Amino acid sequence: MKDKKNQIWNRLDDVKALKLECLDILGEFYILLGHKPEALIIKKLNEQFVEDLINNYGGLTLDQVRFAIKKGLQENDPPIFVNVPTWNKFLRDFKKHEQLRRQNNQIESFQQHQKRLDDMSKLIGPREVKKIGNGNNK
Repeated sequence: MKDKKNQIWNRLDDVKALKLECLDILGEFYILLGHKPEALIIKKLNEQFVEDLINNYGGLTLDQVRFAIKKGLQENDPPIFVNVPTWNKFLRDFKKHEQLRRQNNQIESFQQHQKRLDDMSKLIGPREVKKIGNGNNK
């Protein structure tokens, strides 16, 4: 059974923090596309983004939302714009894909992604970093 404490619907008691994290996701979305967002546009889009997540994708975590958007950017051909239909398409595709994998008793792609990150952090974490030189070498 998956942990439900990080799902969007369970984070509604602190909507301000949810909005800030969603703002980070939208900002990352813009950066990945190479666009420069305007403050007013990103503020209005963030309001709609949070509303969509609460109303339509409450069972997802913000990490899954971030993963779905990155996956959507990788799998779709340009032009891609930051707007309501785009993120809804990415999130719907993600949910449909994950549901299909669960029905077929396969490991979900997000779980595979999380496992890879955990394995890499275990591999990199205990290593010792040694400084070479004094940093003033030219």
